[in-house]
Amino acid sequence: MPALSVLDDNGNPVATADLLGAPLVLYFYPKDDTPGCTSQASQFRDMYAEFQRKNARIVGVSRDSVESHQRFKKKLSIPFTLLADTESQLYKAFGVNARTTFLFDEGGRITKVWPKVKVDEHAEDVLASLP
Repeated sequence: MPALSVLDDNGNPVATADLLGAPLVLYFYPKDDTPGCTSQASQFRDMYAEFQRKNARIVGVSRDSVESHQRFKKKLSIPFTLLADTESQLYKAFGVNARTTFLFDEGGRITKVWPKVKVDEHAEDVLASLP
């Protein structure tokens, strides 16, 4: 996991090292409050308890601002963290240019990647890939 820091949806800096220690679903999405992104976030929200039972964290990443993330979270009642990668630090570090999801183990090693994600049933696919 590259050593970077970006702001979370509360405006607090989050270092990538802070995300380690449990399985991590890091999903990159294009824009808050658009149809595909709303569907994807809603799927992860609806299955959040199942991810928690597997001790997995879910973190969404887009280039939107902290304020945009706050509105998006409130509108959809999103229970997990959204990172505001406004300067594309994480996008560049992970080579992301389309909707992509990474699954990490507790130590920060990538165990699976979903490039160019198709939103339908994506959260179910990710959950099924967790140990």
